Amino acid sequence: MSIEAIERGFVWKLHVIKRQSMTAFKLILGSLAIHRWVRVADNHITHMSDEALKDVLRLYNENFPEINEKRFTMYARSFKKTTYVYKDNDEVKGYCLYYVTSPLSSLGLKKTATLYSFTVDSRCRGQGIGTNLLQNSIHEMRLNRIDRIKLYVDSDNIAAINLYQKVGFEVKEEVMDICGLGKKCYEMEIKFDKKSQAGSDLSGNPFMVT
Repeated sequence: MSIEAIERGFVWKLHVIKRQSMTAFKLILGSLAIHRWVRVADNHITHMSDEALKDVLRLYNENFPEINEKRFTMYARSFKKTTYVYKDNDEVKGYCLYYVTSPLSSLGLKKTATLYSFTVDSRCRGQGIGTNLLQNSIHEMRLNRIDRIKLYVDSDNIAAINLYQKVGFEVKEEVMDICGLGKKCYEMEIKFDKKSQAGSDLSGNPFMVT
């Protein structure tokens, strides 16, 4: 199945419903983890800005009216460097927002990025925008030494699962209540090994922006 066919059938929205928001301490740690972030220049995809926030919130409210806008805004402002906005002719057509945590393990700090919210304008679906957002953001995560990316998706959303697998995600386990009360969903992840990260140094790439 082609990515284009997957996109046509994909419900273009994903949002992690947490019972509790991140604590202020975790927000600070996450923000520090992405302080020295390397960005890869793209003609359409940029990071969150104060100017783009209004249009991003419009898309958010159109797709997630039942979710806490205040929490989303807090995450978008705390993680501007890992909130990716797709613009064409100055019009915001989609976004994906990741928050980053740095839990301490026996191997030291391990940076995990969670895809918290992701959608494409209903008028622009089927154009590859969602795929571009995912591929661009995954590439940047690898460049910036993120150890793992994870997301949660409804287990019935086969088209979405196929799309995530196409861009590199694998199903890790089945979980309950993350995508909604009583809902079954999959936790999917991408893990980066140190060898692939070491080979992704683009310090000489003219399209890299710091």
